Amino acid sequence: MKKRPPHLNLILLSAMMLAFALVHILLLRQKGLFIDDAVHMPAGYSYLITSDYRLNQEHPPFIKLLSALGLTVVRPRLPLDSPGWQQATQPQDPENGMEKIEERFFDINADRYERIAFWGRLPMLIIPLLLALAVYSLTKSVSSSSTGLLAAFLLLTEPNIIGNSTVVQNDVAACLALVLIVIAIRAYLRNSTAWNALLLGGVLGFALITKYSLIPFVALSSLMLMAITAIKFARRRLGPLKVLPFTLLTAYLILIAAYAFHIHRINGDEAAMICQWFYLPSRVVGVVSKMLMWLPPLLPKYFVYGIDMVVQDSREGRLAFLFGRVSPKGWWYYFPVAFALKTTLLFLFLAIAGIGWSTVQIIRNKHKELLYLALPPVLYLALSMSSHLNIGVRHVLPIFPFVAMLGAAMLSSALKFRWFRQWRADEAVIVIVVIWSAVVAVRAYPNYQSYFSPLAGGDTTGWKKLSDSNVEAGQEVKPLARYLKEHGENNVSSMVIGGEFLKFYGITNYELPGWVDESSEDDNDANDELDDDQDSNDNTEENSSAEPKDQPKIEPPEHLPTKYVAIGAWYMTETGLSTAQKKAIEVYRNQQPEAFVGNSIFVFRLRQAEPSP
Repeated sequence: MKKRPPHLNLILLSAMMLAFALVHILLLRQKGLFIDDAVHMPAGYSYLITSDYRLNQEHPPFIKLLSALGLTVVRPRLPLDSPGWQQATQPQDPENGMEKIEERFFDINADRYERIAFWGRLPMLIIPLLLALAVYSLTKSVSSSSTGLLAAFLLLTEPNIIGNSTVVQNDVAACLALVLIVIAIRAYLRNSTAWNALLLGGVLGFALITKYSLIPFVALSSLMLMAITAIKFARRRLGPLKVLPFTLLTAYLILIAAYAFHIHRINGDEAAMICQWFYLPSRVVGVVSKMLMWLPPLLPKYFVYGIDMVVQDSREGRLAFLFGRVSPKGWWYYFPVAFALKTTLLFLFLAIAGIGWSTVQIIRNKHKELLYLALPPVLYLALSMSSHLNIGVRHVLPIFPFVAMLGAAMLSSALKFRWFRQWRADEAVIVIVVIWSAVVAVRAYPNYQSYFSPLAGGDTTGWKKLSDSNVEAGQEVKPLARYLKEHGENNVSSMVIGGEFLKFYGITNYELPGWVDESSEDDNDANDELDDDQDSNDNTEENSSAEPKDQPKIEPPEHLPTKYVAIGAWYMTETGLSTAQKKAIEVYRNQQPEAFVGNSIFVFRLRQAEPSP
């Protein structure tokens, strides 16, 4: 790649970030709340106002506190009189307590709903912008500034990064934390100064308050730091020994500061809980429990319980959907498949080629610097593949920055061959890559959350292969409301994720007729016992198609109170539904939808309907 003046690269990087910021703000205006936004925003606001962290213990506080800073512009009322507030004092975050708080929070602030949705999500913009800078900086130090610019561009035009950047969720923040860990470790290993030790401690602390799945990387980094210190101490090099305490202390202070310094000693219940994380044999549990109870560090209670929730969720799993099959435990290959189906073809190609190229460079040419780019995504993907929580490609989002860096480095290296330079094909290849990435990003607008690769059949049929947050997570409720109003309707019979928020857009939402009956609980219990080889009600592409061929139509029920019925793609997969719910869905499965809002919600217009009440 041709070298450019450093200031020109910075100008181009700034222009890319500015364009990304513009798209981000436009998406905030067009899309509704991600279903998790509705939980994380009031939880974070309660942290900021009360310094009480009882709500939503499942996730660390950083991203929720960042959202709360935006909410200070709106100053919404916090329903501390809700029964859910007292209910949530029990450890491990009872969901019904959080649900009561969430519902009450938005009801008493109904007149400010749109402003809450905008200002609560706007601070998320800082995360992908900092991520672009971090990717540029790391790639520049390992390869070149031009390669760093290309890596940042590939990342900022990836639909999954764009879509998830607007969400009050910790996946994009985890990307930033993991890249910063690599930058800090690299700097410390090159020069073990006090400044680099403090930088590493700050980054490790940031990772602890960002996402629990980063804790293994924090632990691994700390162990590596201790090992290096021990080796250098044996060689009578005392520099690292002097700065090691500053690193660990900095990380610890950031952790407890994020929890407003609410700390305590590990008690017996928590010690037993921690022992279960590591499958310790019963004969050593007692000894380890006593050691944990006597450890000097004081920890935030909800930090410990939050880790336990994630560990249990990862082991027990949730109902997962893949290629028409449903499993309560998921599949070990879920995330590689999801990555292939949800990323652009160019990004996927660069990922495969970049990993292969870096492997050869590391083994054959001893290019050890590439380990900083190749090792973290491999470790993170392996960790994710061991989890039974298969509910969306966003859970492996932290590998995306490293894939972009490896792909850019591979391309930069390949274009140095004499043939490319002789025929000036290197510049042509870069132009093709840039145009391809930009065109895909523009064409996907504004439905980045539900983007699917042509390998999955594109956006309109990808939902048949992957479900959950891959396709529907509540963001399309606002576009649905807009569509109904444009067609002169203020009422709808629906079953969509986030349907409870339709009322804030002036839409009266009716429950889908036949959705609930007395056998629902029994049927849902039966669904929980599905194994990997079962599918959901023979949920193949033949009977899950929105446009079936040569199939008899099933007429919708009479006397519906609305002219429109809206059904989310997640429900169309019939994941975890009861018999009654499947029957209610089946009525519309063979009907031609009038629209597919946001590539996420099917909208059916009924030929005959009674007047809306």
